[in-house]
Amino acid sequence: MYKANFLVEKILIVDDNCDTRELLAKLLELESFIVVTAEDGLIGLKMAGDEQPDLIVTDITMPNLNGIDMIRLLRKKLEFKQMPIVTITAYGRSTADKAIEAGADLALTKPVEFDALIDDINHLLHRVPGQGL
Repeated sequence: MYKANFLVEKILIVDDNCDTRELLAKLLELESFIVVTAEDGLIGLKMAGDEQPDLIVTDITMPNLNGIDMIRLLRKKLEFKQMPIVTITAYGRSTADKAIEAGADLALTKPVEFDALIDDINHLLHRVPGQGL
């Protein structure tokens, strides 16, 4: 889908840690993104459908529905096949690799450098579909 450059992109943050969710939301809002949040994968799945974000940033380990299962469910739906998804985890590279296998475009391990995350998000939002990071 073509998006004009003057449109503000919407990002969905899915994380069960309230502090992490709010901090990331505030930082992304400072970068002029519209941000919506969800506290677990089940709510994130619903919010993705309701809000139609341009990109999702999700934690992996969450109650009710973890990030990996949420990604798998999203990727089964046509409208989410090309949507950029970034995962962030504190559980190391092997967990991050499982997120990539599930369909994430980028899987980061904590601690995450915010400036690098913003660069990655902007790159994912403006890449040609099917093009790697």
